[in-house]
Amino acid sequence: MDKAAVVGNPRLLPMTMNLFGDRIMSPRLCLRKIEKDDLPYIVAWSNSKEAYGDFLTPEQQDAEKTLDELEAGSLWSAQGKTFVIEVKDEDMPVGTIHYWLKPGKGNRAVIALKIAIPSYRNKGYGTEAQKYLIIHLFQKMQLDGVEMYTDIGNVAQQRCLKKLGFDLAESLQYEDAQVKRTGHLFRLNSEQFSQTSIYHYFYE
Repeated sequence: MDKAAVVGNPRLLPMTMNLFGDRIMSPRLCLRKIEKDDLPYIVAWSNSKEAYGDFLTPEQQDAEKTLDELEAGSLWSAQGKTFVIEVKDEDMPVGTIHYWLKPGKGNRAVIALKIAIPSYRNKGYGTEAQKYLIIHLFQKMQLDGVEMYTDIGNVAQQRCLKKLGFDLAESLQYEDAQVKRTGHLFRLNSEQFSQTSIYHYFYE
């Protein structure tokens, strides 16, 4: 296949991602549906300031409520899905990534990411998880746009979003687990997605 044709059309990309039912495979990660066996550490993370870091607020879930959400399908529905981020070589869950369709805003989604184990941060796992979920949202779900919110102090995530082709849309106050934060809203539309080089290469 002609390389120029590939770069010009994201739908022709070789090896962009593999989607097997309830999981997305990337070079180092498996993004998969939350199962009942995952709940102990999902609940533990949700009550840990260390797991949420400096720029997210712990949601303080309890085991019974989280099980109810899982069994009711609210963690995996047509309106949104929550994935466990698992490092394939180690069979190690290290965080979650979640998207939901934005009500009343057309064909757009919002993504939220958490690398919950501090020793797995700053290794590119967050960027890789976001990249392959974004490919899924644009190529498979045919969305028009993706949005992400980030705390104004989270410079590393802001650099990541710019690498992923996002533009800063506005600075604003937003609610994070009932905590008001000052931050930035970043947006990526389908045209920007098609023109951003990181999505054209499997290992970039």
